[in-house]
Amino acid sequence: MLGRSPARRSMLRCGKENASLLGNAKLFGVVAQALGATVLAMPHAAVAQTERLGVPLIPIPLLGTSGVNQPGLSVTPTAEVAYDDNIFRTSDDRAAPVDDIIVTSALRASYQRQLGQNDLRVDGDLGYSFYTQNTDRSRVRADIRGSGTIRIAGICQIQPDLRLTRQQADYGDINGPIDNFQTFSTLAVKASCPRAVGFFPLAELSRRTTRNDTLFNFADQTLVSAAGGIGYARPSLGQAALFYRYSRADRPTIGVVNRIDEAGVTFNRAVVSRVEMSVDLHYLQASSKGANVRPYRGAGWDIDLVFRPIPRILFKGEAGRRIVNDSLVPAGFTVQTDYALSTEWRFAERTLLRGGAVLGRRQFRGDPLVIAAPFSSDRFSSLTLGLTRAMGERLNLTLDAQRTSRRTNTGLNNYDADRVAAGVSYRF
Repeated sequence: MLGRSPARRSMLRCGKENASLLGNAKLFGVVAQALGATVLAMPHAAVAQTERLGVPLIPIPLLGTSGVNQPGLSVTPTAEVAYDDNIFRTSDDRAAPVDDIIVTSALRASYQRQLGQNDLRVDGDLGYSFYTQNTDRSRVRADIRGSGTIRIAGICQIQPDLRLTRQQADYGDINGPIDNFQTFSTLAVKASCPRAVGFFPLAELSRRTTRNDTLFNFADQTLVSAAGGIGYARPSLGQAALFYRYSRADRPTIGVVNRIDEAGVTFNRAVVSRVEMSVDLHYLQASSKGANVRPYRGAGWDIDLVFRPIPRILFKGEAGRRIVNDSLVPAGFTVQTDYALSTEWRFAERTLLRGGAVLGRRQFRGDPLVIAAPFSSDRFSSLTLGLTRAMGERLNLTLDAQRTSRRTNTGLNNYDADRVAAGVSYRF
């Protein structure tokens, strides 16, 4: 979502420090070739790493509105059995795909409470995926998030957001039987003085980190972002804001600092109950310091549109272009563009049919003397179909199928993968 402009500096003219980086560059080149080049994100998680470089500035809840919709503690255990015909996302011309049956158990919990005029929410997700044939790939994942709204003097509000995630990296980024355990953290705060009608100020600060195992620490980053803007609200219009966001991504392993600037307009509106839209259009500029990386200057966007022609049917369209700093494909930064379309049809009282398609493209921009992938772009696509059956008020059964494909501009690390799964969940 952010842009950078180029501060270009030759790595050959910076003495011992850059000589060390050049040695690392050779190491990264060996890693990239050994992996066949680390690759793009799995489409079902359109961006495997950072989806947003800052906190969305709107919509902002009005001061008299509580965000607590289900007070108290909610606990949902889940279980899923899945068959995947290419678990390592390898190309047929490099190695025979490896299939497996994966059994995943998880426990999700959510706690919400209103404390006076303030809201508190804590969400947790703990799971374990067991590979029945490739048992050494079995891993735990954990995700905990705390958020809330602190209202000040009935005029302004502060919305803190903290998150910590530990997970096995998607093999769609690795393309081989090599593990990489990742840690993501977020510390963010958004402040505003919203009004039902009229202008109001808004701002946000955030710090996000990505940490990987040693073999993939070229993708480590510390991202600091700050934004400010002027919003305007009117019931017949919704909420809109003019904003500017500055972000700095420090990538210490490869000695590169990316600067990203955004300036534009963001708009959110719910038109009766049938149409909802969120539109973020901005000028995006991205540049790197410490490496000769081609900058990006152009449009950025993040668009969501929801349409309900009748209560039982929902269509959702999404489109976005953003900058990704921590891709596991070796690069200074990545320009990623995604398009998605999904639908839900509740054709019976307790039965929901789901479908979706994702199409995306990534452009990897790097300095060959520092870090670069053996391909400069790739495309991915995903088709999904799912069915949910409610067996009472708390018990749900699910069936899902997915087809994932990726193609690179050099033909290296192309892959296709099919996955089918059956699951059950019970909400206490």
